[in-house]
Amino acid sequence: MSKSAKGKAERGRKKRARKSKARSSQANRKKSLQKVNIEAAEAAAEAEVKEEETVTEVTEEAADISVPSEKPEEETETAPEEEETESVTEEEPEAAEETQPEEESETAPEDEDTEPETEEEPEAIEGPQPEEEPEDEAEPEEEPAPEKPKRTGLKVLGALILIGLYSAAFIFGAVMLEKKVVNPDRFHKGTYVNEVDVSGMTVPEAKRALTDVWNTHDLTIIDTSGTKIGTIGDFTFEYDIDKELDQAMRPGAEKALLRFIKREDASFTIEMDPSESTDSFDRQFNELSIVKDAEGDVPSKNAYIDKSDTEFRIVKEVIGNSVDLEKLKDTIFDAIANDEDVFEYRRSSFHKPPEIVSTSPSLLKEREYCRKYLSFKIRLRNSINDYTITPEWLDKMIRVKPSGKVKIKEDGVASFISDVLYPKFSSTGDTRTLRSAGGGKYTVSGGTYGFVIDTEKEKKVITGELKEREDVEREPNYSGKRPSNKGTDDIGDDFVEVSIAKQMVWVVRDGKVKVETPVVTGNVPRHNTPTGVYYIVYKDTNATLKGHNDDGSEYESHVRYWMPFYLGYGLHDANWRGAFGGSIYIGNGSHGCVNCPPYIMPKIFELCFTGMPVIVH
Repeated sequence: MSKSAKGKAERGRKKRARKSKARSSQANRKKSLQKVNIEAAEAAAEAEVKEEETVTEVTEEAADISVPSEKPEEETETAPEEEETESVTEEEPEAAEETQPEEESETAPEDEDTEPETEEEPEAIEGPQPEEEPEDEAEPEEEPAPEKPKRTGLKVLGALILIGLYSAAFIFGAVMLEKKVVNPDRFHKGTYVNEVDVSGMTVPEAKRALTDVWNTHDLTIIDTSGTKIGTIGDFTFEYDIDKELDQAMRPGAEKALLRFIKREDASFTIEMDPSESTDSFDRQFNELSIVKDAEGDVPSKNAYIDKSDTEFRIVKEVIGNSVDLEKLKDTIFDAIANDEDVFEYRRSSFHKPPEIVSTSPSLLKEREYCRKYLSFKIRLRNSINDYTITPEWLDKMIRVKPSGKVKIKEDGVASFISDVLYPKFSSTGDTRTLRSAGGGKYTVSGGTYGFVIDTEKEKKVITGELKEREDVEREPNYSGKRPSNKGTDDIGDDFVEVSIAKQMVWVVRDGKVKVETPVVTGNVPRHNTPTGVYYIVYKDTNATLKGHNDDGSEYESHVRYWMPFYLGYGLHDANWRGAFGGSIYIGNGSHGCVNCPPYIMPKIFELCFTGMPVIVH
């Protein structure tokens, strides 16, 4: 290939490259043109001067790229064919413009120095490259702030200031309306409470004014026939009216505004409830005849459950005729609060009702509890007594929780043993009817002889039975002597009988009288010998008895035989006496002991034994 042909081919290749690059640049300029047109249209609405400059620049740029912009799609589609066939490419509009340099090159093929100049000329014709376009496209973005928005900002600022002033005035008015009308500190002019003018007063001041007026009132009490019963005045009360006064002063926004707009006088009525009774009122109340005669002859009684057995019968309530004084006082308070001048008293309206009636839910619930937990029986018996613990006592000794767990009431158990078990099943101090060794019968009670309940042992046994809650039948536990099968006649066949009335002593062994002797008992009435059934505590000889005479002086008496049966009282010989029996004991008796003749005392001492019953009657 000749040098001319090679140059031509190289120029064609470069031309096609430049053409492809130009088409890409034209497409970018078209997109930029569309963006500029949009921005220019928006800017035109804000600034006319800038709009004209922007339109002029956009028009000049559009003129430079008007031809290639008509067929952008055709060029894009035929671009691959241009690389294969040069003849098709040379028919394009741009190719016609570039034919002149090619002809010049063919007429002077040997002149190689002119080729660079021919190649540079098309590059100059192509116009600005894509790298140079940002300078043209940046111009629409660099827009100076228009003067017209500045004028609009001033107007907006003025409007905001005006709105602020209106808002401040509105807030100030609202605050003043709230303070002076809706929530004032003082009553408005023309305000009356219970016909008392409270204009300009605070709540405490209005309360004091109403209190002063109310405490000057009098209340007359009459019966149903109109007869005057009494009068109560000079109350000296304090009244619970703060809440009512506050509500009268501040009735709420709606009512307060209506009252303010209409400018009408406000009048209120409230109840003057006394906060509590006073000494002055109580004194006058208690002096009323209806109060003094309040106690009726039939007192009210609550309904209750009969727990004497396991039937658990409900005993109905009793409505008595006693006056409920608390109810009467409250009713009089209500009359004072309502500014009544006269109070009519009707006794039947104030009868004190029972607190629990037969249909009370609490009572019905208690009966169900009794049926479930207090129906078991603990039966105690011996030769003297037979007793089954009642549900009433069971209820005092236990409490069963809903879970079924039993709580023992120890105080209740102790009370049952001391109040019921001990008296019923201990023979000490029991009343006994006995046959006298000297003939006839006598009754005696008291003393220390007999069998007694073992308190500590019984407490443990009963506690266990209460926890089990099952039926039990047994004999009580005793301390010391056990009961015999003779019931109260448990003295036996060996005893000493002392008759104060006959001033005689009998010593009985195996049911037979072994000794019968006159004696001298305690001096009547200062030193009576105690009666009852006792037992010989111990036996002693050559003892010295000490005590005090009636004049306060002390005495000491030596005795050969001494058998005490209760405290310092006992049987002993009295060698200082020359006579026994008869009525010596009246005025010249002993200090309480049983004085026996010295000659018979050794025999008595021999027949008696420790623990032997001594009956004094």
